[in-house]
Amino acid sequence: MLSEAERRSLQEIEQRLLADEPRLARTMNRQVRPWLFYGLLLVFGGLAVLLTVIGAFGPAFQCLLVTAAVLAFRKFPYRIR
Repeated sequence: MLSEAERRSLQEIEQRLLADEPRLARTMNRQVRPWLFYGLLLVFGGLAVLLTVIGAFGPAFQCLLVTAAVLAFRKFPYRIR
């Protein structure tokens, strides 16, 4: 936990960084690359549909689980500290 003074100092540093280097600040704020998210959804969602159509229900269910996990991680990001 940060003290109130440390929290204010951190906020001031963040504001200065945003004013001086807005591109760096935007890059540091990104959590997940959007192309990766949409690519995974497209590949595994498409595979789930295709495998269901051809009758391979086991692998289709696994692809559906991966798709659900991607959506869950998008909503609740996992951060290693």
